[in-house]
Amino acid sequence: MLVELDHQKYSQVDMARWDAEQFSNELHKFLEDKRYFVVVDDIWDKGSWEAIRYALKDNSCGSRIIMTTRNSEVVTKAEELYLQKHLSDENSKKLFYKRIQCEEGESLDVSGELSRKIINKCCGIPLAIIAIASLLVERPREEWSKIYDSIGFGNGDNTTRILAYSYYDLPSYLKPCLLHLSIFGEDYVLETKSIIWMWIGEGFVHLEKEEGSLFEAGERYFNELVNRSMIQPMGYSDNPLAQHFRIHDIVFDLINKLSRDENFVTFLGSKEQHASPDRLRREKKTSMPHSDSKVRRLAVRDHHVQRFPEDTMDMPKVLRSLNIMYSEIEIMTPLYIFRFCRVLYIQDSYNNRPISLKHLGRLLHLKYIEITNTLVDELPKDIGRLKSLHTLILVKIGVDELPPAVCSLTQLMCLAAIAFRRLPSDRMGNLTSLQQLELDTVVGRSAAKDLVVELRKLTRLRTIAITFSEELEETLQKALVQSLCNLPELHGLLLRSSPGLFQKGATVWEDWEPPMQIRRLLIVGIRFLQLPGWINRSRLPHLCFLSQAVYVVGVHDLDNLARLPELSYLELGSASWPPGYTVGTDGFRNLRVCAVGTTLKFQMGAMPRLEELQFTVYAGYWSWVDDGVLLEQLPTKEGIEDLDLGLDNLLSLEQVTVTVDCSGATAAEVQEVEAMVTCAVENHPNRPTVKMDRVCEGSILSDEDKVALLQRHIEERVSVLECKDEPDAQFISFLRRRRRLQKAIFSIDCAGASMCEVEKVEAALRRAAEVHRNHPTIQLIRTNTDEIVSSSDRPDTELDDDHDDSPENLLCKLQIKH
Repeated sequence: MLVELDHQKYSQVDMARWDAEQFSNELHKFLEDKRYFVVVDDIWDKGSWEAIRYALKDNSCGSRIIMTTRNSEVVTKAEELYLQKHLSDENSKKLFYKRIQCEEGESLDVSGELSRKIINKCCGIPLAIIAIASLLVERPREEWSKIYDSIGFGNGDNTTRILAYSYYDLPSYLKPCLLHLSIFGEDYVLETKSIIWMWIGEGFVHLEKEEGSLFEAGERYFNELVNRSMIQPMGYSDNPLAQHFRIHDIVFDLINKLSRDENFVTFLGSKEQHASPDRLRREKKTSMPHSDSKVRRLAVRDHHVQRFPEDTMDMPKVLRSLNIMYSEIEIMTPLYIFRFCRVLYIQDSYNNRPISLKHLGRLLHLKYIEITNTLVDELPKDIGRLKSLHTLILVKIGVDELPPAVCSLTQLMCLAAIAFRRLPSDRMGNLTSLQQLELDTVVGRSAAKDLVVELRKLTRLRTIAITFSEELEETLQKALVQSLCNLPELHGLLLRSSPGLFQKGATVWEDWEPPMQIRRLLIVGIRFLQLPGWINRSRLPHLCFLSQAVYVVGVHDLDNLARLPELSYLELGSASWPPGYTVGTDGFRNLRVCAVGTTLKFQMGAMPRLEELQFTVYAGYWSWVDDGVLLEQLPTKEGIEDLDLGLDNLLSLEQVTVTVDCSGATAAEVQEVEAMVTCAVENHPNRPTVKMDRVCEGSILSDEDKVALLQRHIEERVSVLECKDEPDAQFISFLRRRRRLQKAIFSIDCAGASMCEVEKVEAALRRAAEVHRNHPTIQLIRTNTDEIVSSSDRPDTELDDDHDDSPENLLCKLQIKH
């Protein structure tokens, strides 16, 4: 709590040896003159609540503390009490039938009376209802009565009984997978792919009839646990390719107890941190009645200990899995003594003291290694001896180079190397068993070129997530697409390059035929001229996650995206959008997150599952040139009258983020747009959270500038020498901003320019007038014609380093006469 309150002050403080009183005093001192609002979740005993109340003494500043608990004895200590209401009978019935996919009111073969009894025994508790419905959904209705009798319902809360029955009803191959999750502690957010790879390393996952891959089998295991409501998938995170899940507190309590009772996992944590080896041995003998009391899986959580107690529990001989999380062990036993270990997992441990991986290559049985946010002294070269290793995840371990020996691990199926400066890019092609590859960051053009070429050898890849330090210029993009064409099993692709910059997408991307099974596609740092033609429901029917940047979005592009049947996350960036696009009831049926750079209009029933909406409102008109491409954006109010977006038609909306683009608008126009959007969001019946930001505030126009842009007649001076190298698009953009223009007179200053250059500029101005929506008349008057020079009189001049072809620079070159 102290670190979260003041990270800068307390993150470097060694609090491992503090007792409860010292924590309380320090917390009270920190908060004594502050007004605070603290939520303490899931208090289990009166002592803990009293300790927290002591630390959070009333300081007469109007502070508030909210505590949640499932223990009625703790409730009596609270000053104000709110009892959470259970679901009503009607809502309980709706939830039950929704899970078992029956229509409300449908007559069941086992009689409505049995269904009513089952629902009543859940006492309106959602977890209990979902758990029992998940248990029954796959069973014939003739067996429901038998299951009801077997659970042994009592009076009051039956949630634990239902969950216990659900556990024992699991197939034998799922039980160890579920118990394994007790290693990570309560309220942990777990990454799905890493857990599946860990299950494979533990030996829990088996192929049936040699069909598919081990990872695909692990995915089936995971989905079975989801369908049985034993684990809860979560929404999207900062890592677009990552999928996360958590375990409900009550489910965790159950599997934690079962893991201890069955000697599945041995725990060392904050409750045991002062225990002696003798006490640990006594507790082990008394708490585990099994004859086999060897420590096969050790979980060290939130623990500070002087020495690792391996000798007292015969761990070197039998330990199969070593898991250390948020802990500090002052004298760590050399890892290489655990010679039968299959899984090594270390996360956020040892503070700033590097751990030694010396002789890691001796652990020949290792199948899974993950070290995250933990410093190591070095990665030993003998890591190449771990021929059984199939997963290697190294994240921010304080080492600059991933040793080339890693590329000799030919059985490796998952490699994640994050925060390395040097990678063996030219040898990656040796890892022919790889199915998942995550690299951040590939530094330098040479390394990028080597890696792009090596990728085509990794034909079994399912997931690629690579961040490049530099832009991917056209030749690299071409080589990359050629490699991608050789990866038929690809399911997910994330590419990032040149943070903050966009490289123009090469046309070669249209030649790529992505595999139909691709589900996630994110390309950051490359902007395509338009959405690739292969993004449609016939080519990518399973695409669920898309992040893309293009120069121009057309109506047909949005129509194609709307038809993608499984699309649940859309992030689409563009500089030019069709005005007033309306989302109907037939499109985006599964979309949950929509982040677009424009404003959409929603009909009744549109996007029925949308929870998060991010959009941009354009307060004014603007035209500009980006990388030679002419772009324009109309004010949102012109496409959607009164900004009536129909947000109240989004029935599941929970969160709204609005970006107001100020380009080409006055301050008053910006404020008007903000007020209209705020009103539309605040009137939504769900009361979604709202965040509003401005961009391009430097492009807000003064009232005088706005008047100038609205003039019907203009006179300007054009210096040929200064404008001769500008693309035609710049002249078009310049005139387009003057949307009411009827007549333009240009004084063409020919001084120092050749006749060819004069004619080139004049032709560009005529073309700009021709494509203007008003087709204004244009008059060109040459001046200083006596100073026109022949091409041979002066050498060609190259653009200097300060050359700027932005519209703002062209405005400086075209001076308006008053």
